Amino acid sequence: MSVFSFNQQTGYLSLLKHPIDSGFIATTTQLITLIEQSQYCDFEIIAVNISKLFAQSKNYQSESLIVAHAINAAITINIDDKNMVAEATIKTAKGGVLLSMQDAQKALFDAGISKGISPQALDNFLGQQFEHPAGSEYSAIIAHGRNPKKGLDAKFVRLCSTAQDRVLSPQAKEGGKVDMKNLGAIITVKPGTPLMQRVAATLGEDGYTVFGDIILAKPGKEHQLQPFEGTKIDPNNPNILIADCKGVPVALPRGMRVDDVLCFDNVDVSTGHIDFTGSVIISGDIKDGMHVKANGDITVLGFVESGTIHSKGAVTIMLGAIGRKREVDEAFSCHIIAQRTICIGYAQYCHIETAQDLFIERQALHCDLRAKRLIRVGKANNPRGKVIGGNILDALRLETGELGAPAGTKTKVFLAQHWFELREKQTEIFDFEKLLADKSAVLKNARIKANKIPTPAQRQLFLDKIQLNEQHIQTRTAQLQRQKQLIKHKIMQLLATSYLKVNDLMHPGVELKIAKDTKQFSRIYPPHLVKLSEGKITQAF
Repeated sequence: MSVFSFNQQTGYLSLLKHPIDSGFIATTTQLITLIEQSQYCDFEIIAVNISKLFAQSKNYQSESLIVAHAINAAITINIDDKNMVAEATIKTAKGGVLLSMQDAQKALFDAGISKGISPQALDNFLGQQFEHPAGSEYSAIIAHGRNPKKGLDAKFVRLCSTAQDRVLSPQAKEGGKVDMKNLGAIITVKPGTPLMQRVAATLGEDGYTVFGDIILAKPGKEHQLQPFEGTKIDPNNPNILIADCKGVPVALPRGMRVDDVLCFDNVDVSTGHIDFTGSVIISGDIKDGMHVKANGDITVLGFVESGTIHSKGAVTIMLGAIGRKREVDEAFSCHIIAQRTICIGYAQYCHIETAQDLFIERQALHCDLRAKRLIRVGKANNPRGKVIGGNILDALRLETGELGAPAGTKTKVFLAQHWFELREKQTEIFDFEKLLADKSAVLKNARIKANKIPTPAQRQLFLDKIQLNEQHIQTRTAQLQRQKQLIKHKIMQLLATSYLKVNDLMHPGVELKIAKDTKQFSRIYPPHLVKLSEGKITQAF
């Protein structure tokens, strides 16, 4: 027979009789043990009341017989500072009612949370009440806001192939052979030919907080097609660039240009040197001592033999370029210089320089190479070409299969040399800041003296001049601060993105310089990556 009485409405557990009257329970410990062994074991024990029941008292009958309390599960909702995450905390029931889905949803509603609620997360969260001890607390994230998605910038899609595209990816004829004849006719476009399409920027996708507040997305940047020489905007579609004349298409960052094209079988003494305002396509070779200069792209399907190429566009040499063997201080007999990307099959005893990327398909032997961005020797993705001897005068990154030779051929690699120019600019800014500070101090003294001029009109005249100079100094100081931050960012980006990647072997005799740090390598190394870390050249295998 139970000695307890439970009131469902109040949640209180009481003794049916005072321990003195019942004579059944003699001590506090016995009562607590009895509760813990009963169906009310999870209830919260009211220790104060139990102590009074066993205290010496003449008026014991007036003491409360309530000994425990059933406490329902409770939920609290916490939201982060950005209103993007809602975390719920449940304090499990102590003999009371478990928290239901309706209770949780009401708590979320009362907290103002209306978006990003995960029904599955909420269901799993509530189900964990059975796994945790009575009266314990546990938490989980049950609602997420969504960050806005920035819109995509406008982009430009080429609708036709350039000479470089055709040479690097020639079409196969029947039987599997590649036909490189009549390249000029293949890549020539006619008036009205679509050249490039502009894909408009997108607006992005708005985000929201857990309260349902909208976070506006930042739209992508709009860029317009730029019609260059020989092109125009399609009158029927402002997002299409078309050819305005017959010629060879040349790809540019935000548009295209159509150049006149000049085609030769070979360039030799019979043709003389070439200096052309458009693009040049040579289906054969450039012979010894010949010069080819063009404002457009230059494409050579054969070899360049101790020749000179200057292009304001891209240069593609299908087979390779070979100069004469030279002594240490002797000038190169083969020069290839371009403003845009250079692609070449093979290079030996050449000086090659580009303001963009340099791609050599097989090998660079005793060459001087310079590129503003990437020098890659080997085919794309995992280049396995060879760089043997010579100098990498400057580049941001170098990727190759092998670097150096087993015989220890001296090979120099200089990367991120633009660092010196940026550091020089930093020094110039520091010197100029010091000069402005000195001028500011002079003006401060001048203001003190001007305030002592007895004549008001003359005093004001001097003060106005001083103020004008002070404003000029403030403007120049603000400009210098922006320049200083920009150069600092450029230096950090330069050092972070500069590296040497060797996919096969690095041989002895390699000297590497990244920015100002130099390291000599005197043994063979397996595939690895070399970068600058905390100002020191480090290798990662």
